[in-house]
Amino acid sequence: MIRGAWASGRRLLLMGSSKYKAEVLPADVIELIDEAVTRDMTIIVGEARGACRSYQDYLNSIGYRDVIVGHARSIRYNAGGWNTVKYGDALKERERGMIEDCDSAIVIWVDSSGQIAKNLELLKRLDKPTYLYEYDTESKEEKSGFLDPTRAYVRYRRIRARTRIDDDRLNEIIDSFLTSSDGERLVESEHPSLTGYHLNKLILEKGLEKKLGIRVESGSCYLSRRAGL
Repeated sequence: MIRGAWASGRRLLLMGSSKYKAEVLPADVIELIDEAVTRDMTIIVGEARGACRSYQDYLNSIGYRDVIVGHARSIRYNAGGWNTVKYGDALKERERGMIEDCDSAIVIWVDSSGQIAKNLELLKRLDKPTYLYEYDTESKEEKSGFLDPTRAYVRYRRIRARTRIDDDRLNEIIDSFLTSSDGERLVESEHPSLTGYHLNKLILEKGLEKKLGIRVESGSCYLSRRAGL
C-alpha cells in the first residue's frame, strides 16, 4: 500500500487529532503502520490524548521498539518506554520539529481541527509523502488517501451557543489550549490532568473564558458564541 517516495523513506511520523476516540485504529492506517514495521522504519509519534495515544498503544501491543516519542515541555504518555526527543518548548515548535524530522507521515484528522490543518499544510509545503485519514463525528463520514497537493487544508469549526459542556468535552478544550503555545506559557504541565471544579476554577483564575469560547457559571461550563459571552 505504501507507494512512491514512501519506499525510500526511513522515518515515519504518526500524528493526529486529540478528538480521535475510537478504541482501535482504522484498518488502512494499521496496514500502513504494519508495512512500516516490516521495513524496520523508525517511527516518530506524539504523546497527546487521542490519536497519538492510540498509535502508541498499537505499537506497544505489537512489541515494536524502534519508536521515538516526541514531546514539548514535558512528556505525558509513553506506552512502550521508548526513547524520547524534545522537539521544542511549545506546541507549534514541537509539531514543526517532528514534521521536519520525518520522511513521510500518517495523519488522523477529526472534525477538521485547526492545528492538524496547519500541520497538513506544512507537510504539503515540505513535500512529505502523507497518508490522511479524515473523520467527521457528526456525519460519521470517513475518507482516506494520500495528501492532495492541490487541496487547501483548512479548519472548519462548528459554533454551538449556550450548550452545556460535559466533562470529556471540557477536558478536550482545556487540554487543547494548555498544550498550545499560549497555554504552555501560562500554566504548568500538570494542569491538563485537572477535572471538574478545579478546571472551572483554573479557567476563572486565569481569565480564559474568552480565549476558550466558554463561560463559567455556578460551577458549570457552557460553550459561548465567539461574538461575546
